[in-house]
Formats: sequence, C-alpha cells, structure tokens
Amino acid sequence: MPAIVSQTYRMVPVGDLEPHPDNPHEGDVDVIAESIAKNGFYGTVLVQASRMRIIAGEHRWRGAKANGLEQVPALVIDVDDDTATRIMLADNRTAEFGAYDDQALAELLRGLDDLDGTGWTEQDLDDLAEAIASDNAVVALTPEGASAPGGGRADQAGSGARAEEELPEPGDAETHTRPVVWGVVVTCDSEAQQVQLLNQLAGQGWNVRALM
Repeated sequence: MPAIVSQTYRMVPVGDLEPHPDNPHEGDVDVIAESIAKNGFYGTVLVQASRMRIIAGEHRWRGAKANGLEQVPALVIDVDDDTATRIMLADNRTAEFGAYDDQALAELLRGLDDLDGTGWTEQDLDDLAEAIASDNAVVALTPEGASAPGGGRADQAGSGARAEEELPEPGDAETHTRPVVWGVVVTCDSEAQQVQLLNQLAGQGWNVRALM
C-alpha cells in the first residue's frame, strides 16, 4: 500500500522559496494572480524541505508575489531530489488527463453573476457554446435524388449503387473500374467554422460530412 508522505504545514515567507530550476511547465501567472485577487489565496504550495524548493504550485506562488502577499501556506515534505523531480513531473502531467463535461461547465459558468476570478472569459463561454452546438449538430445530407453540383444524382456518392466509369491507370493502357466519387478536403481554423461551412454547403445541396 502506498505510504502517505510525511508533511508539515506552515506559513512560509515568499522570499524563502525558490522555483524548481528544471520545471518545464509554463502556466499563465496573470490568470492565477487574477483568481487570487478575486478569491484570495487558497490551498498550499508543495515544498522540498532540504532546499525550500517548490515542487508543485510554482505559478500560484508567483501569483501570490504578484499580489504582494508576504507569506504563503506551504506543505513541506522531506524527499530527495529524484523524488522531488518525479512529484513535480507527475503533478504537471496528471492534470493534463482530465476533461470537461462541456454542457455542465457551460451551465455552471452561466449561473455566475460574472466570470471574474474563474479563469474563464465571455469569449471562452461563447466558444464553449459553439462547441456544444457542433457536437449536437446533425450533418445535413443532400436529399435523395436531388441534383448535386457538378451534375449527377446527389445520392450516388453516398449509396452503395455508385456509378462507374472506365479510367486508365497512369502508364497503363488497361482500364479499371472506379466509382465516380470526387471529393475535396477543406481545412478549417476552428470547430465553429467547420460547423458553419458544413451547414452552408449542405444548404447548397452538397453531400458533406465532418472529418475529426
């Protein structure tokens, strides 16, 4: 069974702490500082006892400094350098594996009077709404039997009964049958743009589908 690391809670002057010199993670200190200014400093900074080096919470420490705090609460643990590095890497990495329930997040954000101190902006909320709409969107296909741009029946490209023509292989006089299905891949800058383009093309009678 994993052991609980021995740890001591105490208030530590911000000047007594140093960031880990090998920490590869870059956080947004401005956003963290804004949260601290709105909500206060909560939680702790994890510190290696032998060096008073920050193992986890460096950017919260920087946010505290930016807000002029003289002390921060710290959990001080007695571990060697190798263990400290492993904990630092694990703390950074494990946070990346989480995911949001977009619908629940959007409802939670909309329920607040404002988004100050949350790390979220109104633009984020708009982008979230577009992502939810995209997830719920049903890609409209051209009606069966309708004329597709470029001629021919639109349902031929999406059905098993595809028209065929004889096309020679390059450098080969023999002919081979190929289905007559021509496609164009369009790259979009965002999911919202993808949804807009899908709806626009479908409205014009094209047989379209989204590629993730």
